[in-house]
Amino acid sequence: MFIDISDNLHHFFGRYSATRRLSLYQALLEELVSIKAQAQLVESDEQFNAVKHKFKGICRYLVLEFDVQIAQIISVEQLLDVVGHIYGQVVAIKDEL
Repeated sequence: MFIDISDNLHHFFGRYSATRRLSLYQALLEELVSIKAQAQLVESDEQFNAVKHKFKGICRYLVLEFDVQIAQIISVEQLLDVVGHIYGQVVAIKDEL
């Protein structure tokens, strides 16, 4: 699920003032780091599903249509890869905000 979401991110952040964009940007980064940290501590299917659900919520908030792709994530490693990919794309647009 390595999809380019830069257009989605620009559209999302473009709806807000410059000041608000920066605070939302920082909150998004913190949330992705939190999801990654939580995923690394998963010890049960219930915990895994909870972290995956949290990631799904972030994707919906950003208006990313990833429900099918997220449903196909079946391991912590896959979840970490996808969260890392999304994090990288968010970091890449910082100078464009």
